[in-house]
Amino acid sequence: MPTGSCTCRPAGTLQIGALESTAATRLPPVLSRYHRAYPDVRIELVTGTTGALVTRVMNHEVEAAFVAEPFTANDLEAEPVFSEELVLIAPKSFPRIKTRKDIGHTTLIAFATGCSYRRRLEAWLGSAQMVPERVMEFGSYHAIVACVAAGAGIAVVPRSVLRVSRGERDVTAHPLPAAVAKARTCLVWPRGHQSIALDALRAELRKASRTSHVAS
Repeated sequence: MPTGSCTCRPAGTLQIGALESTAATRLPPVLSRYHRAYPDVRIELVTGTTGALVTRVMNHEVEAAFVAEPFTANDLEAEPVFSEELVLIAPKSFPRIKTRKDIGHTTLIAFATGCSYRRRLEAWLGSAQMVPERVMEFGSYHAIVACVAAGAGIAVVPRSVLRVSRGERDVTAHPLPAAVAKARTCLVWPRGHQSIALDALRAELRKASRTSHVAS
């Protein structure tokens, strides 16, 4: 039901999904405040790629999810909540990258197919006929950054992930064009879905955006 339509307090279980980067860098303070305000709500959080999370929401496996644009959500409602800056990371030993052609056909290290950030990088490279020699897929940013640092290839990650993981000291971060670098994270949920607990989370996110200016 709409926020503020009754005096009922949220309770029970709220199952949500999130990108690993969002779960690690954006959600901890939000969920901490939510827990203090609504201790009767048990939050169950699962992580995955945008594609996988959208499918989970569509299948009603989770109530809502934090996903990155672009995504297809014909039967979902969406609310922008965070803005991320994506950067291209390369090994310290890699030559300076000024254009896409400087990347050559270097191995791409990324999440599995379904990752919106990976699609952005592949589309950017593809528009210049640059195709990675191969793709190595991992399930965490920790593994991706470590693999890049070891010299195995390049990757695209949110700058916030590098700050949290302190990965900036192990890799070189290169800026990307604004059209590629600026990525919005949206909260999505089934169209018409009503939930007091979810409404409370959305209110907490709006409050956070007003105080920290993280929303787009």
